[in-house]
Amino acid sequence: MHNSGNIFSIIDSLSVSKGWKEIFKKIQVAYYHNFYQGKANNIHLWRYGQSIMNLAPDERFKFFTKFNFFALVFGPLYYLAKLILPKGLILLLLEAGILYYANNTFNSLLPYLCILIHIYASIFANIDYFSKMVLNHKKIKENPDILSDYIDDNFVKSVTRKQSFYYLFTFIITIAFISTGFIVATKTMQTLEYKSILDGTKRICSTRNECTEMLRISSININGGKQPVCKEYYNLGAAYYELGDKHKALNALNQAIAKNNKYLPAYLLKGIVLTELKQYNSARKCYESALKLYPEGKLFYLMGSTYYKESNFIEAKENFEKAVRAYPNNATYLESLAYAKIYLRDNQGAKEDLKKAVKALKNEGENKNSARIERIEGYMRNIK
Repeated sequence: MHNSGNIFSIIDSLSVSKGWKEIFKKIQVAYYHNFYQGKANNIHLWRYGQSIMNLAPDERFKFFTKFNFFALVFGPLYYLAKLILPKGLILLLLEAGILYYANNTFNSLLPYLCILIHIYASIFANIDYFSKMVLNHKKIKENPDILSDYIDDNFVKSVTRKQSFYYLFTFIITIAFISTGFIVATKTMQTLEYKSILDGTKRICSTRNECTEMLRISSININGGKQPVCKEYYNLGAAYYELGDKHKALNALNQAIAKNNKYLPAYLLKGIVLTELKQYNSARKCYESALKLYPEGKLFYLMGSTYYKESNFIEAKENFEKAVRAYPNNATYLESLAYAKIYLRDNQGAKEDLKKAVKALKNEGENKNSARIERIEGYMRNIK
């Protein structure tokens, strides 16, 4: 054993607070048996050991040494404050990218990923700071054996006496992580369902016979009390819509909403029906309700279309812009935005959007979209 060069004396010599020195000693003791045996020549292997359940009871307090409340609150900024690079920069750029993408795609799922980043920071911040301040210390790099030459039994006993306290923190963080993961999983499934609905709302049946059969089956299910009944009413409304009976479709969709006022498909299809009936204000209310449930680009496009048909080009432009932000390569959204700008005397902006629309169509398939490309390019030539 060294008198002046052991791991605890090195930790005591660091220019950190007394609290951090205590945490570093806890981490050192907690990981000693698990990581240092036979690995003293490679200090970077200390993090890759067996799981917590395989450790002796008086070593399991290591979970507490991993939790950092301030890292939970500040996330990547906490890493930067401690000059833990490049991980701090990577986490910050990742979080900034997620928030930017969430804002531009109106995706309600992505912010939960930021919560996971903060939980990750709270779990690993102390250990990463230990790695920076202790494992990278000059004396340890010169002599890695120092890591395994000093264990203070009294210190081990003092920290393991508070075992239940450490377990409480472990339990809280575990519940937070599981809860956030559950929310992310639920939101992911909901997002996939809603996206599927937005991509294929109109076509619940394709032929008259299919739609008539859908009416029969849905009516039987409604009378039989099949759940969820809102979906059966929606199927009924969609079938009526495909058969061209828009008023009966509205009645069925109203029933669907009455049964479940958070059922997105009913609001979406009702908005489409009302738009076709030229009841634009009522259609917008449906789209607004849908947007509260799922702020997606196509809904902004549908909302903008109602304003456009009423010659309210300012509102139309704002909604089309939101749709384009979500889908920057959607030719239909770009073209609609361009036409709104033309009415607002922004010819240059319209030209740029039409160029983007042509480029998007060419990427989809120039031969397939040749007629539409020719029409747009002809229109562009007439814009002064």
